[in-house]
Amino acid sequence: MSLKAVLFGFLFIISFVSFGQTDIHQFIDKLERHASQNPKEKIHIHMDKESYSVGETIWMKLYCTVAPENMLSTLSRIAYIDLLSPENKTINTLKIPLTAGLGIADFALTDSLIEGSYRIRAYTQWMRNDSAAYFFDKTIPIYNGRSDHVITDDGIIVDRDKKYYAINLKTLSGNPLPEININYKTLLKNGKIRTTKEKTDQKGQILIDMKDLSAGETINLSFKSIDGITVHKLLTVPSDKSNYSLQILPEAGTITHNILTKIGFKALNSRGLGEQAEIKIVDNNNEVMSLFETNPLGMASYQVNLDAQKKYTAIATFTDGTQKEVPFPTINVSGLSMNVGNLIDDRVFVQLSASPDKIDQQQIYLIAHSQGNTFHVAKQKLSAKEILFSIPRPSLPLGVIQLSILDANLKPILERMIFNYRSDKRLAIKADTDKPTYGLREKVKITVLTGNSQDSTRISALSASVVNTNKTKIDSNYRSSIYTSLLLCSEINGFIENPNYYFTDNEEIKKIDLDNLMLIQGWRKLDWSMLDDSLNKPKYPIEKNIAISGTVKKLSRKVVVPQATVTLIPTSNMIAAIDTLTDIAGRFSFDELLFPDSTKFIITATSKKDKNRLDIDLDEMDNSINDANKNLPEVMNHINTKYLENINSTQTYFSELEKAGLMSRSIQLDEVKITRTNQKKTVQHSSNLNGSGNADQVLTEEDLANCFTLEQCLAGRLAGVRWQNGIPYSTRSNGPMQIVLDGMYIESDQISMLSAPDIASIEVLRNINYTSIYGSYGGNGLILITTKRGDGGSRAFTPTGIRTFIPKGLYLSRTFYKPIYETTEVSKIGSDLRTTIHWEPNLITNRSGETSFDFYTSDEKGPYTIILEGVDVNGRMGRKAIQVNLRD
Repeated sequence: MSLKAVLFGFLFIISFVSFGQTDIHQFIDKLERHASQNPKEKIHIHMDKESYSVGETIWMKLYCTVAPENMLSTLSRIAYIDLLSPENKTINTLKIPLTAGLGIADFALTDSLIEGSYRIRAYTQWMRNDSAAYFFDKTIPIYNGRSDHVITDDGIIVDRDKKYYAINLKTLSGNPLPEININYKTLLKNGKIRTTKEKTDQKGQILIDMKDLSAGETINLSFKSIDGITVHKLLTVPSDKSNYSLQILPEAGTITHNILTKIGFKALNSRGLGEQAEIKIVDNNNEVMSLFETNPLGMASYQVNLDAQKKYTAIATFTDGTQKEVPFPTINVSGLSMNVGNLIDDRVFVQLSASPDKIDQQQIYLIAHSQGNTFHVAKQKLSAKEILFSIPRPSLPLGVIQLSILDANLKPILERMIFNYRSDKRLAIKADTDKPTYGLREKVKITVLTGNSQDSTRISALSASVVNTNKTKIDSNYRSSIYTSLLLCSEINGFIENPNYYFTDNEEIKKIDLDNLMLIQGWRKLDWSMLDDSLNKPKYPIEKNIAISGTVKKLSRKVVVPQATVTLIPTSNMIAAIDTLTDIAGRFSFDELLFPDSTKFIITATSKKDKNRLDIDLDEMDNSINDANKNLPEVMNHINTKYLENINSTQTYFSELEKAGLMSRSIQLDEVKITRTNQKKTVQHSSNLNGSGNADQVLTEEDLANCFTLEQCLAGRLAGVRWQNGIPYSTRSNGPMQIVLDGMYIESDQISMLSAPDIASIEVLRNINYTSIYGSYGGNGLILITTKRGDGGSRAFTPTGIRTFIPKGLYLSRTFYKPIYETTEVSKIGSDLRTTIHWEPNLITNRSGETSFDFYTSDEKGPYTIILEGVDVNGRMGRKAIQVNLRD
């Protein structure tokens, strides 16, 4: 009997409350305890657009929510955003403050970045306790027309039975680059690097023998273009059509003899992207059992009843005629099968089917849960070939739900992910313009209304981007949304192609396609072994503020120093110093700190017994995240070529900004040698915390020649210093100056023990710009003495009892430039050719759900697309796209 035939048949369902104090009750308690101890944060970043040029800024609004209801998180107060290069290396990391789960940030893209597919990755420290596969992770194309005036294309060609990888180089105007010397490195799959030199032919082409390459390996080109600028290109060796593939994925992972089973199919092209195909299922007698087509993303599902005595094959025929044959997985003679019906509006049906030998009258349990949060529990006896469970849809939250069937011993035996759609959990957003059409450089006012009339409060946090639609149509495959981030990509492991395909702006979803996605790519996230109560404490705590911690030890020893006084001093505000005492293990910690990035600190340690002859070991945050790029199929070659029209447009716009003084040009130049320059005196091996030679006065060994005693040599020669009984005093404070010998703090009267011929240099620090870094040691100024080194080599030096360091602080976001075109003003910009017309990251509606913003149109006709995203106080998320029309 099929699932369809029994949807409204007899149901025997017992709710959780009727179980009493049974093992299942204890099991559910473990699930709930795990969920409460391990709340799951998720992140979405709304960006102003989907692709960028170097010289532009990526504007970002971060939303951090907590599963399963997607309420704005009050757990973490700090989040991290990484920008990763096409080589998958971290270029920059921003540490941004979160207020009620909301944060604002931006990345300025320098001219030196190469073209390619970059990644934006975002997470909290708490999220690092889970897999990096569930971080926010988005691919963004970045093109470069400022320091790279070259476009490329490639292909696999065959010549006389030899196969070559051909790379073509052209100028932005399309002319070939002949006779160009190319250095290239190939990163092989075995981890080795092969370096080769080549020269382009008259057509600007180089040929690389494919016997030396494999699909997926990367080639890094380096050459000088005709304008003399060094250019770097990163290319991935493409696959040929032999790498087309077809995946066969039975529901819940099993196929059982003579039991109706839903099978998922995924057809992939050589890049690993879904490809539309026709799929035919044939048996070993070559009889066709079924014939159907996939959706545009190469996915489909089909229900079949298979015989264990036969062999079956799926044949995929792609649109270009390429065929791929794949045998079916093994068909079990004995087993259990799971069939989920998730297309009914008010209920989810789960049918369990069993082979005759598995009907044992034992209890079978169904649990609907997410991240350990349990929403529905039911049990039945395995007393028939088919058993049906029914789950009321309103009892499940919006998003991905895990359905698990447990045997009588509470061991999971079958599992399946579903997507539960709840229209009442989506935030309604309405946006209107004040006019039907607009002219160039005209003010546009947008009024926004969120929520529904029956809501008790309609307060929402939103962000809005406005882009020129004509310049961003090319980005359709990269588009994501708050739905895709918080409902799909944060829940499903692996690459999800074009996630925005499943959602529409009219509050509908593609139910069948979304169910096929769950069937094919819905992998289990909860590790059942994690329910053990003896779990270790999470490695990464919930981060509320910045902490600076470490250990104080005796100088050059491992012995810790309890009850040492540790003082933390920001050099920007010396009176804001705070101190603490080390514990019995020599540990100290300054918690609840908030400070901007690039803040320099001085930290000192003293004890009654050892004074300042102490070492300070600071704890370092583990910032390494070694994750592979799960979105690898989105990585493309030839970004400059694809975005050539955008390059030409942005180059013109950047020229206008440079003329108006609103943008600087910073092209990385080749190294040149300076033969003559005016330099201040530098001191080799100096321990100066400001840097060698950064002092009010510097004396070198040449200045100290013909001196027998150091005091004799220095008396009267140091500005602002007077000598009394062999001790230097500052004429400004009349206090004794601190003497630092090779980084060691010594008493002032010990200077008479030093011999002038042994001194390499002396640096005098009197100005607060130089003394502030030394904290209390610099109150009366310092004299830094560096002795001569016989080996002529440098040595590492750490001053005792004091350290300077610059920890990672909070990034302070910049303000989006918003031109204002009023009749009384003269515009600085000759031609306004913006792609991002406006960025509004901090829209907050009032209790009635109302807010507004405005902007000015540019010098180019639209239409413009406005995208609004956000979350309300009840955890409902919303997205709205409207168009602004310009008059002809």
